[in-house]
Amino acid sequence: MVRLLLALAFLLALALLLPHPEGPTEPPPVRLYGVTLYLYPEEEGVVWRFQAEEMAEEGGVFRIRGGIRGERLVEGRLDLRLFAPEVAVEAGDDLRAPQAQVEILEGCYRLELSAPSGGAVLIRQREGFMAPWVRLEAPNLRGEAQAFRADFALERMEAENPRFEFPAGGAFGPCTVEGGRS
Repeated sequence: MVRLLLALAFLLALALLLPHPEGPTEPPPVRLYGVTLYLYPEEEGVVWRFQAEEMAEEGGVFRIRGGIRGERLVEGRLDLRLFAPEVAVEAGDDLRAPQAQVEILEGCYRLELSAPSGGAVLIRQREGFMAPWVRLEAPNLRGEAQAFRADFALERMEAENPRFEFPAGGAFGPCTVEGGRS
């Protein structure tokens, strides 16, 4: 009996000397590879579809990375394409990217949003694009600006320090956006 008590005392002392983790440990983020992700924002008839190499949930935010190709469909019809190195899906399905390229089919617009390390690009489902800098190209318009805000159709745009040029005769050239419509 004494041996049993000594063995239990030894095990208890050993257990007290071993390091203990501080509180519950956070599980590692879930990672999915080769993903297609669909977002259904509140706007009726709008669906976003993303294809990427990886998706991870980190602290309540979904991050999609690597070879991202996003598409916005309105009533089943392709409206725009989005290319970015990484996209974070935030509350309300709003999107944040370090930089992005966007092709808007109606009007044949090509946008480069935020130069590398120039600040985050926000895509808010109810408002449209927000970026610290934009380069915009279309058959009838070229230029760049700062503090850019616009709706998805580019019908309402705001910017600071705009430097745009409009070609004499009406067009720089044909539409270069695949499936684009002038």
